Amino acid sequence: MTSSSKPDREKRSFSDAFYDGIGALLPGCSTALELVETGLERPLTLREKFVLFYNSPLCLHCSCNRDRFDEERLKLRELDRERRETK
Repeated sequence: MTSSSKPDREKRSFSDAFYDGIGALLPGCSTALELVETGLERPLTLREKFVLFYNSPLCLHCSCNRDRFDEERLKLRELDRERRETK
Protein backbone atom coordinates (compact mmCIF):
# COMPACT_ATOMS: atom_id res chain seq x y z
CA MET A 1 0.00 0.00 0.00
CA THR A 2 1.11 3.52 -0.66
CA SER A 3 1.28 6.38 1.80
CA SER A 4 -1.75 8.00 0.13
CA SER A 5 -3.96 5.25 1.57
CA LYS A 6 -3.19 6.29 5.16
CA PRO A 7 -6.04 7.86 7.11
CA ASP A 8 -6.42 11.62 7.08
CA ARG A 9 -5.80 11.77 10.82
CA GLU A 10 -2.10 11.22 10.26
CA LYS A 11 -1.96 14.12 7.79
CA ARG A 12 -3.44 16.66 10.19
CA SER A 13 -1.23 19.52 11.23
CA PHE A 14 -1.01 21.25 14.58
CA SER A 15 -3.08 24.15 13.25
CA ASP A 16 -5.85 21.74 12.18
CA ALA A 17 -6.01 20.33 15.70
CA PHE A 18 -5.88 23.83 17.20
CA TYR A 19 -8.78 25.13 15.10
CA ASP A 20 -10.81 22.00 15.80
CA GLY A 21 -10.34 22.67 19.51
CA ILE A 22 -11.40 26.29 19.13
CA GLY A 23 -14.40 25.15 17.10
CA ALA A 24 -15.44 22.80 19.90
CA LEU A 25 -15.32 25.64 22.42
CA LEU A 26 -17.14 28.31 20.41
CA PRO A 27 -20.83 28.10 19.57
CA GLY A 28 -21.60 26.87 16.07
CA CYS A 29 -24.46 26.82 13.60
CA SER A 30 -24.31 23.18 12.63
CA THR A 31 -24.50 21.84 16.18
CA ALA A 32 -27.38 24.12 17.11
CA LEU A 33 -29.40 23.31 14.00
CA GLU A 34 -28.83 19.56 14.40
CA LEU A 35 -30.04 19.69 17.99
CA VAL A 36 -33.14 21.71 17.11
CA GLU A 37 -34.02 19.21 14.38
CA THR A 38 -33.40 16.32 16.79
CA GLY A 39 -35.63 18.03 19.34
CA LEU A 40 -38.44 18.18 16.82
CA GLU A 41 -38.20 14.41 16.34
CA ARG A 42 -37.85 13.40 20.00
CA PRO A 43 -37.42 15.02 23.42
CA LEU A 44 -33.87 16.22 24.07
CA THR A 45 -31.82 14.82 26.92
CA LEU A 46 -30.55 17.13 29.63
CA ARG A 47 -27.09 17.11 28.06
CA GLU A 48 -28.53 17.97 24.63
CA LYS A 49 -30.54 20.83 26.13
CA PHE A 50 -27.39 22.24 27.70
CA VAL A 51 -25.46 21.96 24.41
CA LEU A 52 -28.35 23.64 22.56
CA PHE A 53 -28.40 26.47 25.12
CA TYR A 54 -24.63 26.88 24.74
CA ASN A 55 -24.80 26.89 20.93
CA SER A 56 -27.93 29.05 20.63
CA PRO A 57 -25.90 32.23 19.87
CA LEU A 58 -24.71 30.33 16.75
CA CYS A 59 -21.48 31.38 15.10
CA LEU A 60 -20.10 34.55 16.58
CA HIS A 61 -18.65 35.66 13.25
CA CYS A 62 -21.74 35.24 11.07
CA SER A 63 -25.49 34.88 11.06
CA CYS A 64 -25.77 32.47 8.16
CA ASN A 65 -28.53 30.33 9.67
CA ARG A 66 -30.07 32.75 12.16
CA ASP A 67 -33.52 32.96 10.50
CA ARG A 68 -33.84 29.22 10.02
CA PHE A 69 -32.61 28.55 13.55
CA ASP A 70 -35.08 31.03 15.07
CA GLU A 71 -38.01 29.47 13.17
CA GLU A 72 -37.06 25.93 14.12
CA ARG A 73 -36.40 26.95 17.74
CA LEU A 74 -39.93 28.42 17.98
CA LYS A 75 -41.36 25.15 16.68
CA LEU A 76 -39.28 23.24 19.23
CA ARG A 77 -40.47 25.41 22.12
CA GLU A 78 -44.12 24.92 21.11
CA LEU A 79 -43.60 21.18 20.78
CA ASP A 80 -41.89 21.01 24.18
CA ARG A 81 -44.79 22.91 25.74
CA GLU A 82 -47.24 20.42 24.21
CA ARG A 83 -45.16 17.48 25.44
CA ARG A 84 -45.16 18.83 29.00
CA GLU A 85 -48.92 19.42 28.93
CA THR A 86 -49.68 15.87 27.81
CA LYS A 87 -47.63 14.27 30.61
